[in-house]
Amino acid sequence: MYPKTCAECGGRVHASRDAIPFEIRGESVLVEGVDHGRCNICGEAYLTLAATEQLQQEAVRLLREAHGLLSPQEIRDIRRSLGLSQAAFEAVLGVGAKTVVRWEKGTVFQSVTADRLMRLIRDRPELASTLTSGQLYAAPRGCPDSTGASPARAHG
Repeated sequence: MYPKTCAECGGRVHASRDAIPFEIRGESVLVEGVDHGRCNICGEAYLTLAATEQLQQEAVRLLREAHGLLSPQEIRDIRRSLGLSQAAFEAVLGVGAKTVVRWEKGTVFQSVTADRLMRLIRDRPELASTLTSGQLYAAPRGCPDSTGASPARAHG
């Protein structure tokens, strides 16, 4: 559980459900309802591993909702509608390994940019193949190549 005596000041630690501040990406949120120990002198909080996980998930949920981002279930639904594994969806989005896993578990939340991209893919599923085809990085016809020269034109 948690200690009876505070390691910081020696005060008595008591059971608490008071709000706990939690910071993610430079934003702070107050999370309510997580069982923890709290020192009645200095206020130090003591959490079990399970309570720490609950605190993080609730903080992520609160910030995701505050920013109007897709929920873990909505992300999962988009991915499944495309028939993609989590790894394949990561490739479509251009994000790192296990990123979609974390979004779907609710342990972290996506950036606004990733959220917008997923909404576009949800509304226009054909974009998923465009994103993985490599055609986004092909030089458009008539544009100079990397040397600055225009492509040769056939004259006839």
